[in-house]
Order: sequence, then C-alpha cells, then structure tokens
Amino acid sequence: MINALLFSIFFKIGLFSFGGGYAMIPLIKEYMIKYNLLDHNTLLEFIAISESTPGPFAINISTFVGFKNGGILGAICSTLGVVLPSFIIIVIITRFISKFKDNIYISSTLKNIRPVILSLLIYSVITIALNVLIPNNTINIRGIILFLILIAFNIKFKLSPIKIILLSGILGVILIK
Repeated sequence: MINALLFSIFFKIGLFSFGGGYAMIPLIKEYMIKYNLLDHNTLLEFIAISESTPGPFAINISTFVGFKNGGILGAICSTLGVVLPSFIIIVIITRFISKFKDNIYISSTLKNIRPVILSLLIYSVITIALNVLIPNNTINIRGIILFLILIAFNIKFKLSPIKIILLSGILGVILIK
C-alpha cells in the first residue's frame, strides 16, 4: 500500500511541478507532512543530500523518500512516479510539436507560468534558508558563517556548483562542534 501511495504522490508532484526540482519542494513538503512520510528535519536533510549527489534533484529526492518509506520497491515506485508525467508529456508534445509551436494560447500560457515558477523557487529558498540558518528559533552561527563564506567565494571566484559543494563539505568538517 505504501508503494502505491508513494507512486501516486510523486506522480502528482511530477505532473504539477513546473520549473525543475526546486519548484517541487513546496509540493514535496506538503505531501510528506500530510501523509506523515518525513518530518521537517529529515526532509531538509534529503534536500541537502539530493542536491549534493549526482543526477537530477527530483529523481534523487523521490528515490531517497521512496527508499526510506518503502525500501527498494518504494524507491522504484517514487522515482517512476516523478519521471513518468514528464516522459508522457514529452512523448505527446513531440508527436504534435508542429501544431503547438505557433499556437498563441500555448506560448502565452507558458510565458505566464514563469512568474509562478519564480515564486515557487523563491519560496523554497526562503524556507530552506530559515530552517538552516534559524532552526527551532535559534540562530545557527556556524551555518550563517558558512553561508557568508560560500557566498563570498562564489562572488569573488565564480566557482562551479561542484566546487561550492566540495568547499562546503570541507568547511563543514572544519567547523564541526
């Protein structure tokens, strides 16, 4: 039963999320809390792990959530659930692309979805920032220092995301309590 629930949840998330994995975070959070699949701290850990492991964020987080709740079969069901909607939509679009590409309604709809995607991304950034920098209403000084150091390095040296992740890991080890 849990595997069907995981597939259903991630199918909905995959179907209704535009803008990539980070735009999915509010939906993932809502469903994980609603169905008591993850607590808030575990979700934040999964977001961090999903970002730092190779591969698309949406696939990583769905796989981790599925594995935690349903083992290997849960991971497969969650991953298939998040991937299938995009796959089905792409198959349909490629079949009818010539009819869609000049349609004013389609292009207008896609253009007007952009602000929604931006708002979901900003919401995700604010939510994660507050939970990382001010967890449980206490200021995480080390987290703020790490954040500021990484922002400074990124601005000054224009580091690739891989180098930022590696640097954050090194600084995290240095700043261990």
